[in-house]
Order: sequence, then structure tokens, then C-alpha cells
Amino acid sequence: MNGVHYETETDGFYGAYWKCKNKSDAAIILMLGDDPEDFMAKSGVRWLHKLGVNVMSMSPGKKDYGHHNFPLERIENAIMWLKKNGIRKIGIAGASTTGTLALTAASYFNDITLTIGMTPSDFIWQGFMRGKKDGCKEWPVEGESLFSYKGESLPFMPFVYKHPEYWKVIASESKRTGDMVNSWKLFDDSEKAHPLRPEEMIPIEKIKGKLLLIGASDDCLWDTLCISGKHDENNAACLLWNVRKNGF
Repeated sequence: MNGVHYETETDGFYGAYWKCKNKSDAAIILMLGDDPEDFMAKSGVRWLHKLGVNVMSMSPGKKDYGHHNFPLERIENAIMWLKKNGIRKIGIAGASTTGTLALTAASYFNDITLTIGMTPSDFIWQGFMRGKKDGCKEWPVEGESLFSYKGESLPFMPFVYKHPEYWKVIASESKRTGDMVNSWKLFDDSEKAHPLRPEEMIPIEKIKGKLLLIGASDDCLWDTLCISGKHDENNAACLLWNVRKNGF
């Protein structure tokens, strides 16, 4: 399985395009893993190829594991590339932070007619970086949102904890609960200190076409809800089967 790689500097987005063997005019912008060509991304590509869907895998950038002021123009550029290359039906899918990105992008760009958000947030929060800094693996970026558009940060909920307390709270809660990463307290305390404003919420009512939101009852990152009202681990597979049969 070989993908064609694209760079932000030359193509306007960082990603890889994976064309399925069967001719198809549908594609999904897939944002899984930390790189468009890592194991998680390729696993998603293989699964979608079985459903007869082309895939454009994307991530913020090479060895950039944070999310801060990600320009929505990169999604917009990928959409334009897909349309120029014969794609008529475009979907987008993401998990966790990129699930939030999927919802946000779909609310901006009407060409997206299938949106899948796995454990997303329904509001935009402050941007963050990952790496190593003062013994911390993650820290908030002051004054920056998760996403930006046309050079402006989108309105966001600021974290109540600054660096290095931000990571200390996550590390302490993760140790206390035994979870790999537990940021529930970080988000709950931030929402208490800064009640969400309407402009910080993602306007999902603007999303066109089919929308699938998948939550987890044991999510330990933030309060994620399954909007469908019932938990069914086969929901995504059923929806995509219907997409293959009936289109999106």
C-alpha cells in the first residue's frame, strides 16, 4: 500500500493520499495518529479501502504532536485538491482532538457531507504543545486556540492551569486513577473557572449531510457524550456500510 505524500509548504496541507483499487468518487479526510503515514493512519486507510473509499490522511505537521492555531485552510486546501482530482463526495473523520477538528472543519466547509467525530469535544479549547519542557510532556500555548482561520485564532476556552501546573495535574490524576492519561480534572476545573461562551461552541447545526458522534462512557480525558443516545460499538461500521451502499 503506497500513498502520495503532500507537504504544507508546497501543497498547502500535510498529508498522504491513498487511492483505493476500485474506482470511486468518494474520499474521507482521515485524521488518526500522529502522522499521515504512521501505523494508526494506515490501519484506518486499509479499513476504509475495504469499503471502497479513497483516503486523504492528515496531521498537523511532521513531528508536530501538539495542536495550536491549526489553520483550517489546510483542510480547505485538501478539499480543493480532492475536488480537482475527481472526488465528488467528501467526508472527514477524527478522534479525540482531531474529532473536535473534524466537527469544526465540517461546520465551515459545506463540501463535507459525512462527518465522524470519535470522542470529540463540542467546544474549542486552548491550544497545546507536546514534547519535553521543564520535565513536562504537554503544556498550553498562551493566547492560541486549537484552530485558526484566515489568520485569526478561533474563540476558545482557556485552561485554568498554566505551565507547569497544567501537566502536573494530568500526571497526578493519571497516577491516581491508573489511566494512561487522565485530563478530566483539567477540563472540569477550566470550565468551572471559565463558563463556556456561545462563540466557543462548535456550531454543529451548520454541518451538512450525515453526522456521526461516538462517545465513551469511560472517557477519562473530558466529558464526551454519544449524541445518538445509545452506545453501540458497531455504529461506525454500520454507517460506513450504508455510505458505501447509498452514498453520502
